[in-house]
Amino acid sequence: MSRRRRDEGEILSLDSFLNIVTIAVGGLILVALVTVLGVGDVSVASGATAHAKPRGNATRVLFEAAGGRLYLLDEEGNGKRVVEAMQRSGGEPTGEALVTLLREVDTGDTRHRILAELIPGGIAWVYELRDDAPGETMAELGRAGSAFEAALASMDADHFVYFVVHDDSFDVFGRARDLATARGVPVGWHPVEGDVPVRLSRVGALGKRVQ
Repeated sequence: MSRRRRDEGEILSLDSFLNIVTIAVGGLILVALVTVLGVGDVSVASGATAHAKPRGNATRVLFEAAGGRLYLLDEEGNGKRVVEAMQRSGGEPTGEALVTLLREVDTGDTRHRILAELIPGGIAWVYELRDDAPGETMAELGRAGSAFEAALASMDADHFVYFVVHDDSFDVFGRARDLATARGVPVGWHPVEGDVPVRLSRVGALGKRVQ
């Protein structure tokens, strides 16, 4: 049974993912596809919580808490893979072509498949969590050598953590938040009802500023 369904739910603002697309593709694709790029001041919807404020130019590290596990959402790596797929396709660099390409070619990683949707004002990037995606449980997060601990250890004052939290995974989110704040890493989060996929777009207001 598929873990994710497409929905018109909340859209998060895009940061690293389209930065990579913008820089690598340039020129025509910059105009045609990457009008959704933007980071600006960062804000979190009501109900979000944070224990420290990141620097204004801090880089977001995004995680999805779903099914009782925590998953890294690799914006930078997936952005590079989308660029490479567009370059290999040799097709017209239009929004419609990108939507079709990502529907036909799986450019994601082991955790998420990436799709695109045309929306008013630009493009929404849809991160569909795979049924067999490798994630970490609440008990695994704090163990020495865990992927989440390694991610925290690699962060400095120029990073903050943002969690998209599905309603079945508040326990694992709470543990991850505590581990992050114990290291002094700024934290923001947003609750999501059900199993809707993460959607990233410039027109989204979530995931950009920690209040």
